[in-house]
Amino acid sequence: MARLRRSPPGAARSRVPRSQQAPSHSGGAPVTVTVALLRVAEVTNPEDYYAAIVDGLNASARRYGVDTALRLAHFLAQIGHESSFRATEENGRYSAVRMREIFGCKGGRAQYDRNADDCRLGPDGKPARLRTKLWTEQDVYAGNAERLLGYVYADRLGNGNEESGDGYRYRGRGLVQLTGKDNYAAFTAAHNARDAGDPRDFVADPDLLVSELKYAIESAFWYWDARKVNALADADDLEGVTRAVNGDLNGLEDRGARLARIKTALGI
Repeated sequence: MARLRRSPPGAARSRVPRSQQAPSHSGGAPVTVTVALLRVAEVTNPEDYYAAIVDGLNASARRYGVDTALRLAHFLAQIGHESSFRATEENGRYSAVRMREIFGCKGGRAQYDRNADDCRLGPDGKPARLRTKLWTEQDVYAGNAERLLGYVYADRLGNGNEESGDGYRYRGRGLVQLTGKDNYAAFTAAHNARDAGDPRDFVADPDLLVSELKYAIESAFWYWDARKVNALADADDLEGVTRAVNGDLNGLEDRGARLARIKTALGI
């Protein structure tokens, strides 16, 4: 996808090439998450909810090094956009048109032409479809999360084939959408290495990322750390952070607006 011509709110504004910029965090005293800061990031949740999760957020922030103002600002902006700080799971119940837009085309959503209800033309002059069955067998997948996610996540992310059911079993869950058997296995290993007193198997019980909020929180920080997003946050690279978290630039304007508010609250 082409980069935007105009940076959204919250993006770094220096004219110095990013490769020549110094890291934006000061390396001073670690900052912490507060209820007031969470309200800046996402206003829809009540204060008593934030009071219940703030300690868990701070514990994981320390554990994964999300402990400078700039790192924390980017993290909270992204999680606020992704899940509003709620443990969620991927729905997967899409209309025929919507499932084709999200999953159907090579190159992602930007390559879907809503007017034609098809993918944009590829080099061969034909629609560049990635998953043809979303058109040829739409009645099998539209409105059926188990079948759709079993299909679109098959044979990747460590999942088995479509018949295995892994795509649905290891659908997105948590404060960010941890997706795929490999990611559930890697999070299991990381959690057990850091917290030997609380051994868990998220491959065997993936719903823990929804039913137990502490694991939904921890998995978001693990995901952040596994993709080395702290370095992108240190460079104040909103687009880079968004791509690392989301895989694309979906919702960039909202993520940037949240980031700008949080920066103001933190005085950066």
